[in-house]
Amino acid sequence: MKHTFYTLSMLALFAVNGVTAAVTPTVMSPLPQQVGESSGLVAGQNGENWSHNDGYGDNHLYGFNNSGVLSRTLTVSNAVNTDWEDITHDAGFNHLFIGDFGNNANDRTNLKIFRIPYPTSSTPSTVTADVIRFSYPDQQQFPSTWMNFDAEAFLHHNGSLYIFTKPDGIAVGYTKLYRIPDQPGTYVATLIDSFYTNDRPTSVAINADGSAIVLLAVSRIHLFQNWTADNFFSGQYTRISFGGTYTQKEAISFRTLSEIMLTDENNGVGNFLYQIDMAPFLTAPTSSSGNSPSTTTGVDKVVVFPNPASDFINIRPIQTKDNDVYFELFDVLGNQLKSATLPAMIGLRMDVSTLPVGTYYYRVSDSDRELLTKRLVISR
Repeated sequence: MKHTFYTLSMLALFAVNGVTAAVTPTVMSPLPQQVGESSGLVAGQNGENWSHNDGYGDNHLYGFNNSGVLSRTLTVSNAVNTDWEDITHDAGFNHLFIGDFGNNANDRTNLKIFRIPYPTSSTPSTVTADVIRFSYPDQQQFPSTWMNFDAEAFLHHNGSLYIFTKPDGIAVGYTKLYRIPDQPGTYVATLIDSFYTNDRPTSVAINADGSAIVLLAVSRIHLFQNWTADNFFSGQYTRISFGGTYTQKEAISFRTLSEIMLTDENNGVGNFLYQIDMAPFLTAPTSSSGNSPSTTTGVDKVVVFPNPASDFINIRPIQTKDNDVYFELFDVLGNQLKSATLPAMIGLRMDVSTLPVGTYYYRVSDSDRELLTKRLVISR
């Protein structure tokens, strides 16, 4: 049997069986000409949206209505637009946060987020920002040959900022999730988890009641709901592809609990404000602490138990096809520790007694197809 695999990111991933859907965004209006490369969006209060350009040293935020009419320009006096990639706000609309963390070459040591008061009708045309500086705990090289330290997406939730990476090179496919405080200071981010999106996220947003997030890529949306704690990737997952004309969609924001707004860059096509009604894809929030996908399109082909494990694990196929299954065990750095081929319908017992206590990930494959990736905890 032949096996073709991709390198794991610095934290191995979940492969969640998600529902697949499609939607065509509705064009609302052209963007103001001042916003030629919209890279972030806040669909704000009273119909006033805020966006910014990607780079070019442009340290302005642009306010405009849903008809694309520019209402005002806000200058962030002490901020340099090295590579502004996204914008978000807290649930109370107290602050706007501007993500200056674009890092295409994976070599930046000056990653930062600017925080300003959320603009009101009395806000002057020039404001001064607080600065939140951060670094990634798993980046050891500058530039990094493992190109998963660029980011174009972040959101605010419960007093923290959550950053989603945009992988490149051999790292493409696996998006990492980090957390930092929302207060001025210098921090080492906390790595929470990662997820196989199989694309490069460009923006993210969370709705007002914190029940759903939408992670945007150029040609699709990844919707997560009913997650556990602050691990958004642990929730119910739906992948939504875009119909209609292909454009480079770069920014997303919730306008209501179920309605989202999008913008795209002007690269010959695009440069519009779009709307999508997400209500058909949203489910009622749950109060369970063990949130899990309520709808899936497949079933596990292998059962691995016990989990948590101590000295051994049992690997038992539950498929009906007459073919082999390939099992691999990885540490959180993506290093393969153990592997085994399971003949069709025959299980095995694997010794893990020499492995340190901690979190690991296993991947199951079948005839060149990755079937699932899940977490294994070793505890003694």
